[in-house]
Amino acid sequence: MVSSSGGSNGSQTSSNRFSRAKLSSLTPLITKQKDDAKSERKRFSHSPARQSSPMGRDSQLDGSPASGSGGTQISSSTRQRLHRYRPGSTFGSLGRKSILSVDEASVASSDAFEKESIDISSEDMAFAFHKDGQQLLYHGQVQTTIGLFRKKKEYLALTDTHLIRFKSLSRALEAFPTISRANRRYSGTRHSSTASIGSLHEIQSLNSRSSTDGDNGILLNQIVAAYRVEGGRPYFITEVVYLDEATSSVGSIQLMVQDPREADLWHTSIRAAAQKSKLMAEEPFPPRTISYIRRLLEASQDYDENYFKIYRVVRRPANKAPGKSSEDFSKLNSTACYLVIGINLLHLISLPDFLESPSRPMNVKASKSSYGLVSLVTMEINNSDDTLELGFRLPLEKAVTISLAAFQGVDIGRDIFRSILYLKPQWLDYTFLYSGPKEVLDDSDADFGPTEDNGAFDRTLIAYCLAYGCNPSNVRYTIGYEVEDSPEFQLLPPSDSRRYSTHELLAIFRALRYNESFQSMSFAGIDLDCLHGTVDEYGKDHIALKSRSGIPIKKYFDIVPDGRSLLYQEVQALALKTYKTRRMNFGDTLPRRRPRDTYEEDEGAPKDPGCEIAAGILPLCSAQLTNVDWIVFSGIELGETDLEEIAPALHDRRSRFRSFEVARCGLTDRGLQVFLNNLEKQNATLECINIADNPGRLNLADFPITMSRFSQIRKIDLSRVTSTSGDEPLIAAEVMLAWKLQELVLTGVPINEQTLDAISTYLHSDMSSSLRLLQMDQCNLTGSQVAILMRTMCHVPGEARDMQLHISANRLEKGNSDIASAIKDCLTPSHVTMRMVEYQSESHFRQLLEALRENTTIKCLDISKASLPYDAGEDTCIALQRVFEENTTLEELDISGEYAHLEIARFGIGLNYALTGLKKNRSLKVLKLEYQNLGLEGANTLSSVLEGNDTITHIYCEHNNINLQGFTVLVNALANNFTVLSLPLMQDDQSEAVKRMRQIISEAHSAAKGESGAKHAVRKTLTTLGVHIKENPLPTAQDIDQAIQILNSKWSKQNERLLELLQRNLNIAQGLETRSMYEDNAEMSKLMRPTTAGSDSIIMDAVMRNTTPRFERVSHTDGYFDGRSVDDNPRADGSPVAKPHKRERSVSELTAKLGVFDFEVSDD
Repeated sequence: MVSSSGGSNGSQTSSNRFSRAKLSSLTPLITKQKDDAKSERKRFSHSPARQSSPMGRDSQLDGSPASGSGGTQISSSTRQRLHRYRPGSTFGSLGRKSILSVDEASVASSDAFEKESIDISSEDMAFAFHKDGQQLLYHGQVQTTIGLFRKKKEYLALTDTHLIRFKSLSRALEAFPTISRANRRYSGTRHSSTASIGSLHEIQSLNSRSSTDGDNGILLNQIVAAYRVEGGRPYFITEVVYLDEATSSVGSIQLMVQDPREADLWHTSIRAAAQKSKLMAEEPFPPRTISYIRRLLEASQDYDENYFKIYRVVRRPANKAPGKSSEDFSKLNSTACYLVIGINLLHLISLPDFLESPSRPMNVKASKSSYGLVSLVTMEINNSDDTLELGFRLPLEKAVTISLAAFQGVDIGRDIFRSILYLKPQWLDYTFLYSGPKEVLDDSDADFGPTEDNGAFDRTLIAYCLAYGCNPSNVRYTIGYEVEDSPEFQLLPPSDSRRYSTHELLAIFRALRYNESFQSMSFAGIDLDCLHGTVDEYGKDHIALKSRSGIPIKKYFDIVPDGRSLLYQEVQALALKTYKTRRMNFGDTLPRRRPRDTYEEDEGAPKDPGCEIAAGILPLCSAQLTNVDWIVFSGIELGETDLEEIAPALHDRRSRFRSFEVARCGLTDRGLQVFLNNLEKQNATLECINIADNPGRLNLADFPITMSRFSQIRKIDLSRVTSTSGDEPLIAAEVMLAWKLQELVLTGVPINEQTLDAISTYLHSDMSSSLRLLQMDQCNLTGSQVAILMRTMCHVPGEARDMQLHISANRLEKGNSDIASAIKDCLTPSHVTMRMVEYQSESHFRQLLEALRENTTIKCLDISKASLPYDAGEDTCIALQRVFEENTTLEELDISGEYAHLEIARFGIGLNYALTGLKKNRSLKVLKLEYQNLGLEGANTLSSVLEGNDTITHIYCEHNNINLQGFTVLVNALANNFTVLSLPLMQDDQSEAVKRMRQIISEAHSAAKGESGAKHAVRKTLTTLGVHIKENPLPTAQDIDQAIQILNSKWSKQNERLLELLQRNLNIAQGLETRSMYEDNAEMSKLMRPTTAGSDSIIMDAVMRNTTPRFERVSHTDGYFDGRSVDDNPRADGSPVAKPHKRERSVSELTAKLGVFDFEVSDD
């Protein structure tokens, strides 16, 4: 053993060919710790590096004289020979403190020698090699443990190809005689003899196998890792794990050394030699191993040849548990496996069990564990060892730590880091804790993949979904570009479940974090209750503790997200990290929230946590840490806790809110007062006020004053908000004249004369020129009042104003002549919606239709759900037909009816005649006529319209009791129409057809059971008289199922044909195809051929003709009256039994009584 002094205290049992001082320069993976003086001493030219003893500069060198002050120079011939055999690469970058360290640049830099260079003759060089060409690098006696066997002393020899174990020194001398010569020459020193640096590279046979190869030899290129084992014992352990991929066998050996420096030498020497041996290998992995791993990843849908990395690793046992002895700990074996980095996951795959044939593996169940790359929370790489630890954590669960060992730990860490960068290219910080070499986190040459739309949102979303065990296809969203603050990300309901799970929502929120592609984000209508009140107690890896610019929010702004719910943390992180997002919509996201607190509640009661969205976002707005200035809380019930967060944010002018929508939030009188009073501070920037559908009342004495403070207001929604009684207008005219409104919604608000005058005054002024929506549904307006609004809003008679006017559910019949006159005089906006109007007299509705004939300003008209006292008469239907024929400006018309339990609103059968006027119409593009009970006759009328009209593009005609025949007629008509782009699939009508068939069959069964007694008696009498009755059998359950299956199949075929025709028309509209391609091409013209479909009764008859065979009971008297002369069943002796003939009976007198039966009479 190497001692700590310069003298010899005993026999030398180990030999090192290089001392330890040079070993620190072997790897670039760590920071070099050399001072300038040591660097100067180690420089040389065309000579080996000067080697320092482990004990210091003045200690003796291996192979040098006892006086350690200097050395002789290598001869010129030896130096030239060394230079000639020097390979192109060295071990200089393979391992730390390795005996294989070489500074090649220094070897070629100069011809000068240092005074303390090593004197090695060519004779010394010769015995550094085995007789078969193996190079002996290091050797010595150590204590080893293999598997579960006891510890024993062995003599190890490290060559350039093997780590060889010998039972004793004498056995080692037989294989390597140079060990004996070195021991004899340098028995008085503490250091083993060694060759020069250059001799290590002469005439190497890396692939040769010496005579010592056998059970006691480990190939260096099979070594997976060599790492230190910590156990608190008085000796030092290095474990070497090796893998033979040809047989999938794994082994390990533990080297136990008392001296820490010698243990370090063994460790670093084995690492460096094994690393070089792997680099020189021609095939890093056998092809069948790659194929085996690829199939496993393809089964997991995580394979991409461009993003696919394989490493051999050792999965180390867990740390020593308390109470375990050192002996027990030493028996824990490590496991070799493959670490594979796929697209989204990191896999640990067990070794395959191959057959003797090297071409194919056995069909065994592979042991594979997978972890999402984006769920990485810790990564620790030991710079001086082969060990690394990876920690992965799922939300609401504890982290799972994987202890590994591998030569390529730094490469593994770098590839994991770059894979995470690829999956999250928009993220600016890391969600994992890292400890290790700095170059692992170097992203200067990282590959972020191809440029994708929306900031690679899909890529990040898929990564998080797979990491959290979710199906990415369940997530649905859309991107809106024709909205304010576009583009807008809008999350849609899931495709395969009722609501999103906790993990799915977290994946969506975290995929959106840092994404700068969306100015608006909408989660409206998505249930977020599973995140509300849910606290993740197991980690803080995804909590946003700093702003996007790196400012700690807890230290400088007193915002503490620790310990808060997932909803609070995710909403806050989303607003904190996305600077370009300005609008967030959380409407109706907490449908089950009910505040537990009230203003009068006792102090001892538990405090309501609030909706947690306001607490997460609003402090950021006050601190100007986010650009979100338009927030929608509509549909979320807000309590006192929420008002405590809302009031300070609104009171702070730095928030600069453009909108704060609180519709349907359950605000009481006090809640509305607190909200409006603090909202006044945002008067310079506020653009929208939405307090609709709150139970609180507005004070008419204060509300107009509050509204007068807002100068930038664009949208107001006061739907169904009550106010105190009084004659004051809801909004004074002088206040409105200071605004440039775009939307004014007063649905459900009773309008008094003062408010109507104020609105009329504003509409007549030029300040209302930007108004695009005036919605006054259910405002108790009369037709005369609506006529006033229409006339005041039209500044130029006969010229349509681009505005939507909603006046549904008002008392329009009162003063109907005034509104009809305004329509006839073309004093209307371009879009008019007057749904659910009740007409006590059909003549009033006909008067409205007569006015529409001459109107040239209305482009979109909705008169759906109009209630008439009876079905529309002939005059009314003729008036509607003339509207279709003569109106030249209507582009969209909705005349849908309504079918409810308490009320039915439809025009009746006369509508079929009115629709014929569409054949001459050349302006209408969109026609809606649902719930009008068109039936088969209406389908035939629509088909004739489709064949004669080439301007209609969209038809909505569901819920019209159209059966399969009618639907087929419509599809046949569409085959000759090249302009219609939308026609429904009639799924509801198909369901109704199936229900109708079941009902008809059920009624037939009930009727048959009622007549079964009488029919049975008549049948018995007729049989006796020789009359054979042919009764139609009732359908069985199998027949019914078969009929329904045929019906659905025919509907499906028509649906497929309809979709093909609509796609054809869409291609023609987009210029991708032409009409002549279908008319002139024989193959494509097949799509235009009409098809036929039978009625429900025809389908049922076809099924009954091919009905299911039944078992029928045989009567004992059937053989007597069947007309046979002999029995088919002979006697026991084989002779037939004679039968009498049937008696002749006349049944003409019974014919009139048996009309309900089909019968046959046989007169034999």
